Amino acid sequence: MATSYADSAQAREWDRRYDDWGRPKAPQVEDFHDYEAVAQKLTQRQALMAAQELVDRKARAKRVAAAVVAYGEFWGLK
Repeated sequence: MATSYADSAQAREWDRRYDDWGRPKAPQVEDFHDYEAVAQKLTQRQALMAAQELVDRKARAKRVAAAVVAYGEFWGLK
């Protein structure tokens, strides 16, 4: 069953906050979403992840090369 605007708890809370003491309440920072800050954080995180991925790939290549050498030595392929 649908509820109307006047019946919803959210609407009552909204009305209470903005009508208390007969003066409008200034909007709070948490009422708004800062898209630019989120985009900047995402860009920074992606740059850090890319740098870490490069380090991980280099380390993997060294481990694979060491494993291939050890395998060859074990079977006398050198």
